[in-house]
Amino acid sequence: MSDKLNTEELIRARLNGAELTPSPESWRAIQQKLRWPQFLRFNPGRFNIYYAGALLLAATGLVLLLAGEREKDEPTVPEEKTTIQSTTEQAVEEITGESVNETNNASRDTEMHPDTSTTPSQIEEEPDRERGNKVSNAGEEEERFESSLTNEEMVAAIPPEPTADQLLQQSPVTYFTSSIQSGCAPLTVQFTNQSVHATSFYWDFGTGANSQEQNPVYEFKEPGRYMVILTAENHGNHATVSRMMVEVLETPVADFQIEEGLEGVDNHVVLNLVNYSSDASVFAWNLVDEKCTNCSGWSSIEHQPTLELKTITPDSRSVKLEVINENGCSDMAVQQLPLIVQTSETRIKFATAFSPNPSGPGDGSFAPGSKRIDLFHPLYIEVPVEMHMRVFTRRGELVFETREVYQGWDGYMHQEGAPADVYVWMVEGKWKDGESFSLRGDVTLVWNQYW
Repeated sequence: MSDKLNTEELIRARLNGAELTPSPESWRAIQQKLRWPQFLRFNPGRFNIYYAGALLLAATGLVLLLAGEREKDEPTVPEEKTTIQSTTEQAVEEITGESVNETNNASRDTEMHPDTSTTPSQIEEEPDRERGNKVSNAGEEEERFESSLTNEEMVAAIPPEPTADQLLQQSPVTYFTSSIQSGCAPLTVQFTNQSVHATSFYWDFGTGANSQEQNPVYEFKEPGRYMVILTAENHGNHATVSRMMVEVLETPVADFQIEEGLEGVDNHVVLNLVNYSSDASVFAWNLVDEKCTNCSGWSSIEHQPTLELKTITPDSRSVKLEVINENGCSDMAVQQLPLIVQTSETRIKFATAFSPNPSGPGDGSFAPGSKRIDLFHPLYIEVPVEMHMRVFTRRGELVFETREVYQGWDGYMHQEGAPADVYVWMVEGKWKDGESFSLRGDVTLVWNQYW
């Protein structure tokens, strides 16, 4: 039934059957006045205040649920206890009119707390302080206990080393280190044994050699890669072996010879350094003294250099060659000089023996730089500007004399061959720098029938 019909029936009942016909505007005013009482009246079939309340409660629950989920996702920052406490105390005072401190004091008196001035925050801190005091007291007790021990008692407290029987019950662990794992031959290596629970050791150096020492030292002489194996064992168990690779690099060999040579440009005698080195890429030549230290002056990095005798310093005794290969390995060789220059005046070399040509005498001339065995003549390191050479018998008889720089004695005297004997010579002259010289010596004349 519609609202309009209900209203009409109600009006008809009140008018006792009188007929009234309200205008449409009057009906609308009457309906608006009746809607609110009908909204407040319970009716399951019509939307009313009960349905609105249910919807409001459902919406509120949904909002609270979403707010709770958000609080779980986002970290919350706790407020200070003092702020909460003060806020709570103010609210209680406003409601009850009593001081919270008075209530707390009364409560604490009831619980028989000795300190009535203790705040809630102090009450919460007391358990932590008690735990700290217990830890501190425990540390002090431990220190007092340790300080009360004697040296003998402390030594007795140290666990003893395992006995031989205990070692037998443990499997040995094998491990070792080396002072070097790669180097030039010959390579000396110190091996350090760090095995535990072992009573005997066996080393295999990969060269066929072995050792039973605990920390052996071994020299690898030949280049190559060697697997070093250590086996550690006790009387009850055998250990797994420990391995290490040692690489021995190729080392060069330094070797050379000094050969006397000629240089026709400046007429100076030179030394040819003939290089026989192998497996080398870098060469360093130097003149050295008796202590094998480098002398000032000549040096070279050529593979096969030439050394002029005039550049040799008075303290030079040998030629040193150092070679290096691509691995950085090196070797050294030293050869003594064939002519040792002792002073600045010794710039001429003389033979100690010669064998004249048996076919007859000659004019005695020789070419610069030549080394003739049928003439007694000087071998110049530096050519003098003046020279006077004389040859005497041991009785002092003059057998030869010349002032020519490139003329020597042919072994003949008065167009006859001089007897095989020892003769004395004297040479005087002057160098280009104006310095004079005077030299003496002896020479042996030998006749060779196989000329």
